[in-house]
Amino acid sequence: MAIVKPILSSRSEQSVTKNARALLSDVVGFLKHSGLSDEELVEECRLTLKRASAKKRQLNVIHIERAQEGSNIVNRWLRDPEYLNSSGKPADLPRHGPRSVTSLIGDCRGSLSAADALALLSQYGNVKKVGRDKYRLVKRLMHFGHADYETFEPNFKFLCDAANVTTKKLGTANGRPGLFWHCADNVRIDPKKARQFLQFAQERSLSFMHEMNDWLNENEARESKPHKGTVHLKRVGVGLFGICSEFK
Repeated sequence: MAIVKPILSSRSEQSVTKNARALLSDVVGFLKHSGLSDEELVEECRLTLKRASAKKRQLNVIHIERAQEGSNIVNRWLRDPEYLNSSGKPADLPRHGPRSVTSLIGDCRGSLSAADALALLSQYGNVKKVGRDKYRLVKRLMHFGHADYETFEPNFKFLCDAANVTTKKLGTANGRPGLFWHCADNVRIDPKKARQFLQFAQERSLSFMHEMNDWLNENEARESKPHKGTVHLKRVGVGLFGICSEFK
């Protein structure tokens, strides 16, 4: 299976179109309710498309199959006691067996095969083969950034989540708990320290997100037979992203 594919399949194109429509619906609805007329919105869209097409250097956008599944596998490998060694670090795992990459994928409820998962994680430097049939997790985060291209996943997922959360109420019918947004930033940081900060933020946020994942897993609704009055479940969570902007 090709992990990185610059060209979309027809099924992927349909998925992108559907998600793009949902994203644009939230953004356009937000702008329209803020006071812009339909005519002004159409004109701004036209000008935006024109400006985007006129850019001299544009990075290609490629699609990474199963990017989220790869991240889920890494996260579970890092924190599930079943897959930690006596020192509390991710254990070296064989491909198959009761305590293996295959069982790890099963616990993640993923659809990747062990071979495809290892190919994906190896491609991005997260695992390496040690011994005859053992694999070691060597990188705690999946980095999809590249100098020559941008990745569709997880960037588009982030945009969709951000637009959805900022335009719809969370929680109960009365809007509680509501939307919250926290930002820690400073406009007077030496650019040479930007990489150092992002690395620091990634390490600290990873521990925080593992706590969030543990809480969500502990409170996950267990499968049961449908019955009258079944509660409609919601997707809830927390997303973090880094900021690095130029200021004159």
